[in-house]
Amino acid sequence: MAGTCVFCGFIGKLTGEHVLGDWLSRIGLDLDPVAHLTGPLNRLGRGIGITPPFIRTVRDVCGPCNHGWMSQLEDVANRVLTPFILGQTGTLAQADQGAVATWLQKTALVAMLVSSEEERAGGYGLPPEEYRAVYDQRAAMEPLPASRVWLGRYGGERRFGSTGVTPLVVAVEGLPEPDRPQGYVMTVAVGELMVLGVRFTTPSLQVNITARDGFASVWPVTRDIAWPPGPAVDDAAFLRIAGGKDLHVAEPHLKLQPWKPATELHRSRLVGSMIELPTICGKHVVNYPAVLVEEAMCGRFYAFITSCECGAAYSIETEADGAHCKTAGDPAAITEQYEALNGVEYLIEDEGGSFWCKRLTETSGPDARGKMGS
Repeated sequence: MAGTCVFCGFIGKLTGEHVLGDWLSRIGLDLDPVAHLTGPLNRLGRGIGITPPFIRTVRDVCGPCNHGWMSQLEDVANRVLTPFILGQTGTLAQADQGAVATWLQKTALVAMLVSSEEERAGGYGLPPEEYRAVYDQRAAMEPLPASRVWLGRYGGERRFGSTGVTPLVVAVEGLPEPDRPQGYVMTVAVGELMVLGVRFTTPSLQVNITARDGFASVWPVTRDIAWPPGPAVDDAAFLRIAGGKDLHVAEPHLKLQPWKPATELHRSRLVGSMIELPTICGKHVVNYPAVLVEEAMCGRFYAFITSCECGAAYSIETEADGAHCKTAGDPAAITEQYEALNGVEYLIEDEGGSFWCKRLTETSGPDARGKMGS
């Protein structure tokens, strides 16, 4: 297929570049078909088929890039990361850490190409200049300037392979959030390995950051890394890390946080005694009692389940800054997750009708019940 290579700008025949290297299909991982999803972070994932893992490709890369420097990165990743992916102990030598960090960056950039141009528009994708910048310093086998990369252990249930990119902003205490992203967090989880990175696309805004305990710094290089570097993260922790919510900034007046237009729903609105909340399908709304907003302002948070006209069920939790969709999918599975939550269940009755929710607590059992007025 003829086109323009996103990395070097070559115009001509393009090849299929694997999102996750096809060498992963030859190291002993489970190859049963799985559902693949893509799309914006604040929407339900768009299904792109049920296929074996590690065969997804994009046709945006020329042959010289695909079979040259990109293949060299995959060769290094295969050699040094395979034991970690399979849960074997080992050491990541300093000499290979630059290539591993670059592999993460290249993989994140390629993964973004699975989404449509419309999905990547308006700041949700990565700047096109990132692709050219990676290409321009390909010979160095080092990630772009103003990048940090860490290695961790993954213990969740998505081990067929997951890649993600979340736009970030540097927020200054007391000032409005910037209207455009200033960086991004990138993650790759496959087998028992998780690679985490941050790249500041506005280098002058680079801040001193650290990852959570249990992650070892790969870039900048400081020492050989013994793997595993710490305890495994579960899926709940993985989602926080991949969402850019678990990075620590040294400067007390600064925060590095997700860019809300890409990660949050549109603002809710008050309709009578109910709050109208847009759903992550992007087409419908659901409603919950406004009294839960008052409760959140007092530091009391609740969980509830609901569904929209698409048929998907949602697990919603209130937090200090609003209501957030935690999971979405099959109603039976969402109900099971809700019932497993620790907390006292309340029935709210007002002009909007009857509404069940659960006050989140560490000490109450999931079957406790009460009644809340409004």
